[in-house]
Amino acid sequence: MIQTTQNRNRTYSIIVDNLPAKRQQIYQLILEEYPCSPQELIQKYSDNLKNISRNVAMRFTELREYGYIIEYGTYINDTGHSCARYRPTSKDERIEIINKKYQELTNNKAQLVNDLNLGLSSMSRTIVIRELSKINNQIKNFTK
Repeated sequence: MIQTTQNRNRTYSIIVDNLPAKRQQIYQLILEEYPCSPQELIQKYSDNLKNISRNVAMRFTELREYGYIIEYGTYINDTGHSCARYRPTSKDERIEIINKKYQELTNNKAQLVNDLNLGLSSMSRTIVIRELSKINNQIKNFTK
């Protein structure tokens, strides 16, 4: 148990410096309470999360997208719906998630560039260029 706590604290200190403040707050709560769901954190920490309670689920999504957390089972909430619980990822899991997402983004980018070279209408061309810009920003965020 002591080794687990030490690993958690070491991992937190490495990762937390790279996260924006609101994500840091939610990530720290996940580290303390995992496995947990956004709804469970809102219920347990309603006083501390008042100013961002609407965005807790959004922060979970961001953390999941960037490989900081991973789904770890489900539970049935008080309304009878199934809700996902999450836990922090290990370094290896995060690298695997990032590599998979990066490959997916670069494949999408290549397909859009190919489509762009096919002589699309000006409207389609504008949409494709906009999507390419979004993908480039996502790729850039993964390589930070």
